[in-house]
Amino acid sequence: MALHMSRLTTRVLIVLSTLAIVGVVSTQVYWVRKAYELRERQFLQTVTKALSEVARRVARPETGVPVGVQVVTLSPAYYLVNLDAPIDPRKLEFYLGVELEIHQILTTFEYGVYDNTAGQIIYENSSRQRIETPASDGAALSSFSSPYYFVVRFPNQVHYLTQQLDNWILASLIVLLLTCFFIYLFYRMLTQKNRNEDQREFINNMTHELQTPISSIKIAADVLSSPKIMEQPERMLKYVRMVQEETLRLQQQVETVLTVARSENKGAFKIHSVAIDLHELLFHLAERHGDYLHLDLEAHYSVVQADRLHLVNVLGNLVDNAVKYTPVNPIIQLMTRNENGQLVIVVQDNGIGIAPEHQPHIFNAYYRAPGANAHSVKGFGLGLSYVQKIAKAHRWKLSVSSAPGRGSVFSIRIPQPIVEPIRKRSLKSEEL
Repeated sequence: MALHMSRLTTRVLIVLSTLAIVGVVSTQVYWVRKAYELRERQFLQTVTKALSEVARRVARPETGVPVGVQVVTLSPAYYLVNLDAPIDPRKLEFYLGVELEIHQILTTFEYGVYDNTAGQIIYENSSRQRIETPASDGAALSSFSSPYYFVVRFPNQVHYLTQQLDNWILASLIVLLLTCFFIYLFYRMLTQKNRNEDQREFINNMTHELQTPISSIKIAADVLSSPKIMEQPERMLKYVRMVQEETLRLQQQVETVLTVARSENKGAFKIHSVAIDLHELLFHLAERHGDYLHLDLEAHYSVVQADRLHLVNVLGNLVDNAVKYTPVNPIIQLMTRNENGQLVIVVQDNGIGIAPEHQPHIFNAYYRAPGANAHSVKGFGLGLSYVQKIAKAHRWKLSVSSAPGRGSVFSIRIPQPIVEPIRKRSLKSEEL
């Protein structure tokens, strides 16, 4: 119950934190956008005012007679000015520079003077690209009262406005960095919390698992220490075999834990490879199991270079896992074959299977899929992690194929099996 509440609290915190982060980022983006729109409106108003002054100065400034001026905004960076007088390009360029500087429009500009009668440009100062004629904008031109007009374009208008938002952008970057840092810390906290829970579960499982062989050995030792046991040789042999089996089981469990621990330290984990007949190992393994285990050994070349102790533990872990997660009528297939210069070992079961979302995590240390933490399912949660570490150390390829309710298939591909072909053997459950 406490674990369920802890997970529920964690999920609530994740949701609330996500909403808070999204809210902060969205608010910052909203205000930056609003600030940009405000700057854009100010730019438009200032440019419109400046261009009106330019038009009045260009058209007959010596007479002092007011001149009709019409400024049309085609876009925030593109303006068209119509006035009731011919336009002198030299005066236009001079007054454009003066008025834009007076109004603090300190960015590059391009302009062009158009002949509305001829329908073409008669002068322009654009060095980058030709200014498009606005004649296509019929709605704007049809309202003009005079054929005299010029256009002004600000090619760097967006960059100019963005530069004025340096403080906003800097603040946004700081908020973004703080948000990323917070996400990283939160992720680390969750990772550490999950790891602590896994380690706590591992300690509980380890305590339970170690108690079983120790208790069995203690019981057998008590029986063997009785004077009357000498009078019952068959019974004595039974308990001696129990001590041997439980001692081997305890050794394998300790070796699994030590191997996983050593693998965390580079250089502390070593492999001692020797030539091993894999089929011979599989027959010995089958002897420890019941009729549910079927051997189908098709590989003609079954000798491999491997660490014998670790190979035995890997095969034992895969078979034990198959048995653990096949609670009803287990049928375990243990197969070998030669394929593309590789020796392939396959362990297949008809168990509960593994959901796709859990498959990427099953090789992590201490990880056990939901529903697999009950003590009725034996193990430390290190078995598959151990198998993967041994496979990597030998440079073997380990893969899994599984679906809920359809069992699991674990495959190990060992490169280039060697030595002489041995006789193909097939052992079914009735031969065990």
